[in-house]
Amino acid sequence: MHKDGPRLWDDTLMEAERIATDSKARYLRLPTPDREAEMQRTRSQFFLLLRERLRNTYLRRISKLNPGEPLAWKYISGRKRASLPPPTSLLLGDGQHTYKTARRAANALNRIFFPLHPSHKAVRFSKGIKRENPSLGIVSSSLFGQQNNNESAASFTSFSSTSSSSEPQNNSESAATSSLVSSTSLISCISEPQNNYESAATSNSVFSFSSNSEPQDNNEAATTSGLVAHLHSPLDAPFNRTELLAALRNTPYGKAPGPDEVYSEALRHISSKGLRFLLRCINHSWTTGTIPAEWRRATIVPLLKPGKSPELLESYRPISLTSIVSKVAEKMVLKRLLWVWTPHPHQYAYRSMRTTTMQLAHLIHEVEHNRNHYFQVNLPKKSGIGNQLHYRPHRTLLVLVDFSKAFDSIDHRVLSRLLANIPGVNCRRWLRNFLCGRYAKTRVGNRNSDRRPMLRGVPQGSVLGPYLFSLYVHPLLNLLNSFADVTADMYADDLSIIVKGQSREDAIPTANMVLKKLHAWSQENGLAINPSKCEAAWFTLSTHTESDYDREGKWPLVVAGCEIPVMTMGASRTTKLLGMDLDPRLTLNVAATKQCAATSQRISQLRCIAHKEAGPSPHDLRTFVIGYGASKLRYGSELIWAVATDSAKNEMQKTYATLARIVSGVPSTVDPESALLEANMPPLHVLCLRARLSIFENTRACQMDWMRRPPPEPPPRAGFRISPLSRDELYAFVDAYTKEYGITQSSPREERFFRSSIPPWFAASAHRVTIGVELPIDHSITDEEELIREKRRVSEEALALHSHRSWILATDGGVDVPKSAGVGILLSSLNSSEIIEKASINCGARPCSYRTESRALLLALERLIIPRIQHRHKTLLVVTDSQSLLAALNKGPLSQTDWTEDQIWQRLLTLTCAGWSVHLQFCYGHCGIHANELADQYATQTMETGQYTEQGIAPLWHTDLLTCFTTQLTNKWRSTIRQDTHRYLLCGTRPSDLSGKDLITQEVLHRQELVHLARARCGESELWGRLYWAVRDCTNQCRFCNISPEQSAYMRSNNDPTAPGTDTVPPSAREEDVSPVRRRTITRRRKEKCPYCDSTLTGFSNLVSHCRSFHPEHPPPLPELKCDFCDMVFPTRRSTAQHRSRCAHNPDATRHLNRSARRRSLLPQDQPASTSTPIGPQETLHHLLLECPGTLAVRQRLGIEQDLRTEKFSQWQLLHSRKLLSLLDHLFGTQMALYS
Repeated sequence: MHKDGPRLWDDTLMEAERIATDSKARYLRLPTPDREAEMQRTRSQFFLLLRERLRNTYLRRISKLNPGEPLAWKYISGRKRASLPPPTSLLLGDGQHTYKTARRAANALNRIFFPLHPSHKAVRFSKGIKRENPSLGIVSSSLFGQQNNNESAASFTSFSSTSSSSEPQNNSESAATSSLVSSTSLISCISEPQNNYESAATSNSVFSFSSNSEPQDNNEAATTSGLVAHLHSPLDAPFNRTELLAALRNTPYGKAPGPDEVYSEALRHISSKGLRFLLRCINHSWTTGTIPAEWRRATIVPLLKPGKSPELLESYRPISLTSIVSKVAEKMVLKRLLWVWTPHPHQYAYRSMRTTTMQLAHLIHEVEHNRNHYFQVNLPKKSGIGNQLHYRPHRTLLVLVDFSKAFDSIDHRVLSRLLANIPGVNCRRWLRNFLCGRYAKTRVGNRNSDRRPMLRGVPQGSVLGPYLFSLYVHPLLNLLNSFADVTADMYADDLSIIVKGQSREDAIPTANMVLKKLHAWSQENGLAINPSKCEAAWFTLSTHTESDYDREGKWPLVVAGCEIPVMTMGASRTTKLLGMDLDPRLTLNVAATKQCAATSQRISQLRCIAHKEAGPSPHDLRTFVIGYGASKLRYGSELIWAVATDSAKNEMQKTYATLARIVSGVPSTVDPESALLEANMPPLHVLCLRARLSIFENTRACQMDWMRRPPPEPPPRAGFRISPLSRDELYAFVDAYTKEYGITQSSPREERFFRSSIPPWFAASAHRVTIGVELPIDHSITDEEELIREKRRVSEEALALHSHRSWILATDGGVDVPKSAGVGILLSSLNSSEIIEKASINCGARPCSYRTESRALLLALERLIIPRIQHRHKTLLVVTDSQSLLAALNKGPLSQTDWTEDQIWQRLLTLTCAGWSVHLQFCYGHCGIHANELADQYATQTMETGQYTEQGIAPLWHTDLLTCFTTQLTNKWRSTIRQDTHRYLLCGTRPSDLSGKDLITQEVLHRQELVHLARARCGESELWGRLYWAVRDCTNQCRFCNISPEQSAYMRSNNDPTAPGTDTVPPSAREEDVSPVRRRTITRRRKEKCPYCDSTLTGFSNLVSHCRSFHPEHPPPLPELKCDFCDMVFPTRRSTAQHRSRCAHNPDATRHLNRSARRRSLLPQDQPASTSTPIGPQETLHHLLLECPGTLAVRQRLGIEQDLRTEKFSQWQLLHSRKLLSLLDHLFGTQMALYS
């Protein structure tokens, strides 16, 4: 079905599948022995044919490759293509609901998606506003044409500095400060009346465009003045160039174009003239409320819902393909909208630092909090005389509510009332006109349906659509969370209601009352509840404490007149919330098992591309395994690891180890620790604990009520249950690993980034800040001194272009654990040795270099430059050797995702609004740049003396906390891994190199060579080691120690003509078995004699089958439980067989156990040593490479012995090179090195 391989689903295979399906259907209709046999026969034929097709497909692909040619991505692209036809093509078949042409199917889908007669009539917004302007019909050609229009951007006055300054501020600064205070007062909830916002907009008339800003061209001032007359609030200000660049930067590549056929790649590479014209068009639409016609058109692509029948029209979800230009404008509008409106705290979608696992953590917290909250109940005593006081935990009822076509059912009239509370005339008008007058057409194949109006809902493919829906359900979340003992959360349109109660008799009536209110609200606001998809779960620890009146069925849960099934203890199915299965005890064992099963399916797919002879490089395969396989396994692992049992964790560990073995190509006999080190993957428990700490830090930063709530009082008895998500428990565990670096739970944290502290309308002066990030050098230079001179040359040339600037600010950061410093020095010129002023701060015990550099720049701007903001010289050059910091700042002030970088941009914009011109230049460090060397010397001196200009320690960065905790956990794990493995003897705990290169010659290794090297390091190969002993059934003695010349010649006669004894071996001896591998006598299965005939069979199971088949009239024989050699009697047949195979009187008994100790758990702990008993030196790679005298001649002839002695290369480099494969080829007569 795909061009680079044979057809996978041919007619023969499809016919076999149809026959198997029909036979199964006949058996289910009338189960009879004949139909069962026919079903098994047809299924066996189908699976046999399927396996043959898959095997032939894979072998043909392998056979077409050259030796060592990578297979991976070409094979993946072929495997990802669906061999079945697209789902929408099934609508054109011969079924009951099929259509003859694609256009008819498209029209039918369009009628389903957009009915012409909804329950509410269409709303007409802004009756006096002209909605459509033909002059703004943007097409792809108009964006790049010859336009003379210039950018209409506006610059506001500078906002006040957050740092204290000794210099007085003038009147203009006071006005700017008051304007900033006025703008921040606009941030309020949407429940305020509209007239308050109008008055606030009137009071904000002090906002005006700065006259000090330098226009980019002559026409900019005229364009700006034409827009000021329409300005009523800061939110209504025209968009500036910085906002447009930020929106374009956040537009991803590869998005499907809308009806205007404008691609995101074209907009990302638009010229400066086209950028100015695009900004003018968006500003015209913003200030006049005119939405171009192309922006309100959409092409609907039907997407089949998971698990739905493709023959039904209701099984498809409409996905809107809207204009990319419209999405850019929507991003700019959304940036401003989020400045005056914040989504509901219980809405976990479309918000920063809110995830699906955080909502699941909230559910687990509520359930555990209720379980730890006990109530008293008087029950009769067992004797029947009197009552006894008992304590019982509260239970939790979870109700999952599904809305039918929630995004497509939004009533525009209700949304209009909510939009009226948003400040800003332009914003309200633009959002209203964005919703009205929209048309859509559905596309099936290459045919489109007729255009139909969108009278309800928001477009699902737009940027503003999800946020408008979140605004729409904001009152609903307020309503549901107003009830006592009721909590309501939403993720997009998935509503979950948590009800606390003593019993179902108490919780279900409360839930019915809440559902009744929900149903009434839904009817008033145009949303429809789908009762068939609603679910409920009853979380309890035991059913023995429930009374007879509280059994299932006594108290039904009803919504919209339909009963909702409640999942209780012992139910056959579980409730799924946000992709995670929830069991009644909420142990998440079922979720862990299902995730392991889903990951196993992906493991089977990954094994198809991870062949030992052809495939991608280890680094590429590791990236693909982590993104495709481990991501499925690790979903919700921070919650599973907190509540699941050890058996579920062990199952996850085994699945994760299998993923690690795929990366390096080692067999399944390799222990999990060696497999993880070979794949350079961290242990699963480290990742889970890190994610668990991260989610607690996120909830701590969000200051959620359910995290600040104190735990309930325990009942007056022993055995009080501690919540598995207890903060005190987790932070006590973390403090035990990080307290040596001075990091504890009470350590101050750096503020987390939720949104930019810079209003979008204040970023117009960002063009005054220029950043030099790249300094290209000649990478062909290999000499270190010559490379340093080249770096110094390009750095001096870049700095010389800005040597005219009045102020030179050099910053640097240093880390020498446990000391660190971030410093900044102020100079008058690049070559000046006189430091005007210094500033330094202690960045903590374990910061990264990036954090010290960013802290140094923020401190230098705040302490050294901001106090001089009124100086008459206003040109600044910042010199730093942190290229990563400048690359992050180069994204712009509105695209930052970290608090420190956002604060740096806030200081930079403060300077530019005051008339400053700033340039940040990167220079290479430690190459002789004078300003950078002075800053580096000051940082070193500060760390040595410990004298900082700033008091205290900088707040702890979230990433530094997670890194420190992960490093300590990994070190702890490495100290507890098994030390008797082959890999530990060779490499210790050092992870393998995944570059895919020969570390000696720097040549690229092929997949087959990389797999052989990985197996050699782990000691698991078909040529030696435990795997060889098991396959060949021999002992673990080295074949090269103390052997005769005849045996040596026998092993290496074909590959090593210089082997000793080659010419002295007689022909008769060569024909005999002189191999040094001593064959072990195989312990065969016991012969069993039939008591009813003369037959002798192998094994007791065969004896029982024989007696049942040929002697059914006699009873089956009993197993022999007595040893044949020592007459000892054992309780079971298995224990008897185990003793017989090792009995001291058995001449053929197994004397040596060639396997490692059995590990009962994969969780981190001290592991037992190996149980194998060596017979002399074991034949391991460590022994063959460093100790074996029999391989010394080969090592000397290949130069390995001398090169290791002279340190020409290290043992680590040898283990990742073709030279090791050449050694193994000479020893075992193989061809591992393809190009040795």
